[in-house]
Amino acid sequence: MPTPQQAHGIWASLYRLGDLIGPAGVLASGAFLAYLIGAMLSVRVVTVNAKEAPKASRFWDARTTLTPRVSRLAYDDLVGFLRDQGRVPPKPEVATGGDLDRERGERLVVNLAARDILGETRQLRTKLLIANYDLFNEYDRAVGEAEFRKNIAYALVGLTATLSWLQSPWWALLLIVSARLYVAGVGSERAANDVIVQAVVADLITPLALTGAAGVPAVPAGRSQ
Repeated sequence: MPTPQQAHGIWASLYRLGDLIGPAGVLASGAFLAYLIGAMLSVRVVTVNAKEAPKASRFWDARTTLTPRVSRLAYDDLVGFLRDQGRVPPKPEVATGGDLDRERGERLVVNLAARDILGETRQLRTKLLIANYDLFNEYDRAVGEAEFRKNIAYALVGLTATLSWLQSPWWALLLIVSARLYVAGVGSERAANDVIVQAVVADLITPLALTGAAGVPAVPAGRSQ
């Protein structure tokens, strides 16, 4: 930004406006402008529908290793839930040569089910609010923390790049803080997803993906692999 002595055009007009409204007015105006920019550029972590469900997942292999951002405990509970519903075949009592293929197939089914469930988060959070207000508050807190930490991390990357270019390369050390905030945001996002998955497992809410209208079909009776 030019100094008041060097300013001309719009910058000179802004300086004159600042003189008229005073430091407090400049601070309030700048804060409001920053709020508007942040509201337009903020990153949301809540998926809206099944088309946006891949945003809540990480794809390592297109066939079997789609890994939703849920904890291992929630994932295992979902496996048991789907197995009880007959959507995942029970484990055979005797080990067979096809155990590896069976486990990969089971992981694919569970991952796709988790992806579809998280893809309905916009609707499921409303159902959760009606079913259990305290659990919804836990979910909403985790979502708020995830969005705050991720957005601060993204903004800090831009600030770090600017300071490193204009001031000193040592400012690049701020990337450590940005990375740490992003990791914390991912952890909060995982905690929010856990609440949704556990609410489904506890039969507090029922996603469309598991009602038969859409989602993973049940395994035919008598089929174990």
